[in-house]
This record gives sequence, structure tokens and C-alpha cells, in this order.
Amino acid sequence: LVEREPALGGHMAQLSKTFPDLDSALGGLLSKASEVEGHSNIHLFCYSELQDVKGYVGNFDLVIRKKATSVDWEKCTGCGICIKNCPVEYVSQFERGLGMRKAIDTLYPGSVPNKPVIHREHCRYFLDGGCKRCEETCPEKVIHFEQKDETIEQKVGAIVVATGYDLFPKEEMGEYGYGEIPDVIDGLAFERMLSPDGPTKGKILRPSDGRVPKEMVFIQCAASRDPDRYMPYCSRVCCMYTAKQAKIYKEQVPDGQPYIFYMDIRSDCKGYEEFLQKTIEEKGLLYLRGRVSRVYQDDGKVRVLGVDTLTGRMVEVGAEMVVLATAIVPSQGVKDLAAKLRATVDRHGFLTEAHIKLYPVESSTKGIYLAGCGQSPKDISDTVSQASATASKIQALLSTDKLLQDPLIAFVDEGICSGCGICVEICPYEAREMDPHRGISIVRSALCQGCGACIAACPNFSCELRNSSAGQILQMVDTFIT
Repeated sequence: LVEREPALGGHMAQLSKTFPDLDSALGGLLSKASEVEGHSNIHLFCYSELQDVKGYVGNFDLVIRKKATSVDWEKCTGCGICIKNCPVEYVSQFERGLGMRKAIDTLYPGSVPNKPVIHREHCRYFLDGGCKRCEETCPEKVIHFEQKDETIEQKVGAIVVATGYDLFPKEEMGEYGYGEIPDVIDGLAFERMLSPDGPTKGKILRPSDGRVPKEMVFIQCAASRDPDRYMPYCSRVCCMYTAKQAKIYKEQVPDGQPYIFYMDIRSDCKGYEEFLQKTIEEKGLLYLRGRVSRVYQDDGKVRVLGVDTLTGRMVEVGAEMVVLATAIVPSQGVKDLAAKLRATVDRHGFLTEAHIKLYPVESSTKGIYLAGCGQSPKDISDTVSQASATASKIQALLSTDKLLQDPLIAFVDEGICSGCGICVEICPYEAREMDPHRGISIVRSALCQGCGACIAACPNFSCELRNSSAGQILQMVDTFIT
């Protein structure tokens, strides 16, 4: 299991509560993550990235770069003394800019693994050599500033790509005042605010002055379902987490008033619909159907200007805090990773399945499987369901010593191949190579996915798709006509 961050959990670790009973998100996560860490058959590589991939289904060769943590994780006890004594603080991305973290720190309290990492871009030792406080105070003497990145090679039979998601960049949403008005935050930042171990210890407070907001505005579809400027697709989870957040706000601030600007309510299952209706009826949430055109600051208020499409009237709310349900986008670096895996992505950067109905969890390259929001926006239950399907597919694949090859693979008519090498250069799966003795192109059948790129590029028409050649297709057409 290769994890880019220093600990397991992804965005799940940032959430406060989950449906349907609004249980703590972190409790269930830590239980699962601890099982993974202690499992004898799982090799965990945190703070690591996939550097290179070679081979084919059943026989992949991976090169993993394990980044230097500057801490000996084998001997570290996770006591946290080094963190307490570190004098350097900087804005925490995990807390979505609402809190601070140390130059040596764990990803989140109680993280799995619960081992600190020195972030060299903020550490004074690596900047000017002027501080060794963590090394001096560590009782186990596990701080090693000279530690280098490590390269690890692994051989595996199948690969699951579960790269998660990011949120649409706030810098590109000027009409919402995002990044300029401190009291305009995104839904993930509000989750950190609601979390008991978050920057405000679970209390809803305005980032600008620390006061409890009495009027809250939630704006849905911020950068979603907007093909002209932003993302044309629905991010799926926004309607439900906005309802959850508004409900928690109303419970915490009974005399407060939440407003929710929405386009449509997309609660896509029975449990969600019941939760939504019950929340509206019991908590007095005010839903306004319409798009927000502008958010600006005036007289100490955050002014939200929009249109109620049911009445056709302009609506302006003088809010004290605004939460944006921001579009889900692919994680940074997914396109580069897809290129290494020879997997495909769509125009938005999400990983694409081989067939939306027949092969929903397989990528275009055999042996590469998909799970979670790396493929498309999903909620937790859908992600778990897809991960279970992926695990079942891999179990079936590796449960036999015989691999069934797809019959639709390319072949070369050696009699007319000129050895120009065009097919070798154009093959996206690196399944073509030149025979140095005969001077012709050959197909590595284990790598070929039958995409047909070589057939279209071959100037001599020597490339064909086995069991689906041009002659066979024409013969089928003739048979159909007669």
C-alpha cells in the first residue's frame, strides 16, 4: 500500500461526522487504518510515491520512492516530545488554513502510523542550520537530518489506483470572495471546524474574529454544474454534506439562521432523502433555489447576492459566515501517474474505466483497477462498494495460475512489414518492439490491449487485430447483407 501522505486516511481523516447516525468519522477510520498497519500481509509505504512501473498483468515491476522523513520510524515511539519543543509553526493545509502545525509533526492526532515527519521546506535546520531542538530533546535519539530518499522495488500481480480527490482551487473563484474574505471557507474547512480535534475544537467560530456566526449561508454547486466557467459535472456529495453541516450548525447555535442556496437537491438514495426532509422540518433550514452571482464584504458583513428562481426576485443576505460546497476535482499529479500506469483519463483528469457497464472497476490496461474518487466523485458508501468489487476482481484474477488473454490483440504480417518502427513509437502500452535480427516489428501479447493504434498508423497495412481483421469485418458485412 503506497500512500503519498505521512499517514493513512486521506480526506476521510478531515471529516467530523458521517451518515446516517452522524458518528465520528475519525473513530471508524483509525480502527480500519490500525488493522492495515498491523496486518502481516500488507506492506505499508507511507510518505512514498510510485516512481516507475514496468511489466504487465500478473508481473508488474514497481519502483517506489520512499521520501526521507528525517526520523527513524523503526525506533520512534511517537511520544510527541519533538513536536512540543519545535519552535517553528506554519499554516496547516490539513486544517485548510484555519490552524497551524509544527515543522516536525504528525499528519493528524493519533494518525496511523503515529510517527512524525520533518517538513524540510519549513525546518530551520534545513533552511539555515540554526535549530536542532527536536534532535536535542528526543529521548530515543531517532532524529536523523542526513536521511536520504530510499528507492524500493516491488513485484506485484495487480494494481489498484485510489488517488482520491482535491477541491477546486479557491484562487479561481473570485466572484465568491474566496481567498480574500476570511469568513468565506469551503466545506472541508468547515468539517475541520466541526471536528473535536480541529483548530476550534469543534466550535463554529468566524475565522476573522473568533465570534459565533448568527447568520450562515451555505452555497451549493460552487464551481460544479457550470460548463461555461468551471466544472460541468455534479460533485454528488455536496447536497448531503451541506444538509449535515447545516443541521450541526443549528444544533450548536439554536438562535442562528442557516440559508442554503441550491440549484437542485440531489439526495440519491432513500436514507439521504429521509435525512434531508427530516432536517429541513425539524431544524428550520431555509433553502433558496437559485444561483449566487456575487459574494462581497460590506459593513462587517459578508453580503451574498443571488436570485430566487422560484419567484424571480433578487435575494441579498447579510451573512456572518459563508461555506462553499466546492467542486470535487482529481488529485494533483493523477495525469502523471496515469501515464506511468498506461491508464487513461477523461477531459477533466479523472481515471476512466474500460467500459462503464461491463468493466466498471477495470482501467484500460489489464491488471490496473480503479477505486474511489480518482475515477469520479463518490460518497463514502459508493467508494467502499467499488473497493469491494475491485478486491473481488483481483481475487478472481490471482486465484488461478492461468491467465486468460483477451483474444483481440494485434499481430504483424511478417511478409509485408517494412520495419519502419512507426507502430513501436505510437503504441501507448509499450507492447511493440523491433526484432533486431529480422528487422521487423513484433507484438508482446501480454502487454497488448487491442487498442488499434498501430493498425491505424501502419503505412504498409501489415498490422491487424487478431480475430477482428479488416477481412473478417468485411466478410461479416457481406454475410449480413446477403
